[in-house]
Amino acid sequence: MKMGGFDVRYTAIDLAYLGVVAAVSGVIFALTWEVYYIGELIGGPIGARILSYGLWFIGAPLAATLIKKPLSAFLGETLGALVETIIPTYGGFTNLIYGVSQGLFSELVYLLFRYRRFDSLTATLAGAVAGIPAVYLDALLFEEIYPLEVMFLILIGAMISGGIYGFLSSLAVKAVKH
Repeated sequence: MKMGGFDVRYTAIDLAYLGVVAAVSGVIFALTWEVYYIGELIGGPIGARILSYGLWFIGAPLAATLIKKPLSAFLGETLGALVETIIPTYGGFTNLIYGVSQGLFSELVYLLFRYRRFDSLTATLAGAVAGIPAVYLDALLFEEIYPLEVMFLILIGAMISGGIYGFLSSLAVKAVKH
């Protein structure tokens, strides 16, 4: 199947990889709630996001680095969020809203590179941009609104965390594949 000139055919192995990424990511996402609350106790809203948010963003760069096909970032993040929602966790159904949004933003990074780069830099960027919808949804759905300078620091913290964990997810894929 073609999508915007890009081949989006998934093999059975691709789908199996996607299933594994969804299961692993979903469990990590569910466990991250505890990491977030510990981070919040230690470092407030900014510290919590630096410590934990990137863990919630890893489904996209993990899937894209592993599968290397259009929509793999979106599907990795969204299906991981679906697993997290089924577990269930504190966020409930909103986990899926976050997963879809973060997956879309991460997918845009791979699209910008025309699905030709699935390296550590791209995974880092894909993880980082997922922080944008996450912070926006925090404000919209949970009324986590602070003064503008604090909101900016929260956004930067979420993006730094996403970049770090995106980079680490690409290294994990490389280690497993070699």
